[in-house]
Amino acid sequence: MGKILVTGATGRLGNAVVHALVQRGDAGDVVGLARDPVKAQPLTSLGIEVRYGDYTDYDALVSAFQGVEKIYMVSAVAFSDRIAQHKNVIDAARRAGVGHVMYTGIQRLDDVLCPIEGVTDSDIATENLLKQSGLGYTVLRHPLYANDLPMFIGPNAINAGFAAPAGNGRIALACYQELAEAGAVLLRQSAHDNRSYLLNSGSLWSFADIANALSGLAGKAVSYEPISSAAFLQARESEGWPPHVARFIAGWYAAIKAGAFDQASTDLEKVLGRKPKQLSALLKDAFGL
Repeated sequence: MGKILVTGATGRLGNAVVHALVQRGDAGDVVGLARDPVKAQPLTSLGIEVRYGDYTDYDALVSAFQGVEKIYMVSAVAFSDRIAQHKNVIDAARRAGVGHVMYTGIQRLDDVLCPIEGVTDSDIATENLLKQSGLGYTVLRHPLYANDLPMFIGPNAINAGFAAPAGNGRIALACYQELAEAGAVLLRQSAHDNRSYLLNSGSLWSFADIANALSGLAGKAVSYEPISSAAFLQARESEGWPPHVARFIAGWYAAIKAGAFDQASTDLEKVLGRKPKQLSALLKDAFGL
């Protein structure tokens, strides 16, 4: 097998993928891409090659991708020109002779149900670019990370309860560590060309279920109050959130309420070879219980 390159190697997901790859094979065939290689020194000390690369620097990407067989492309952050950045990666991969690109997008039930601003359209566009590229590709659709629940419902939710504009909508959470592990497993295998995987816990939970699970873990009642998007935005902005961030989180909630994530899958379980963490374990990790 040729070299496997992971973008965003100093970020949360990319770094976890790099470590999971090393646990399953030779560090010598793993390459970490980083905008600041100095921050990747801990990877270098493990014997992992680190190369400079920035999604906005096409020529640097072409250079970084030389001799690489597979790329794990962590999606660019919201509030940026994701399509242009992802196109740079795909075009550079093709020019450098890369054989396969694995892309991490957001879980969605379909292409039209309550899209998330700044994410859904660029995910769809990126998937289309991959299909048209001539490269082998795999699309990994990720759910909301359970690790981020303290941001969504508040780090003090256990003591104060929480209010959110999610209605009775359901989600299938997962932790980024298990998603990274799944990506590494697939990267170490073959025969995943031109396929999509929906990676989540395999179980669906409402925010009332989350409150009940937190109650069980904390040994006291944790309340959940469904509220309107307008009320959520007002509350977040009164707390000093930047308006665009509040709107972004409200967009996730609107999609959840509309049922856009109401789809469980056994793909993660099959790839890992075990059942993924379920709600209580996910919440215990997320809130440090």
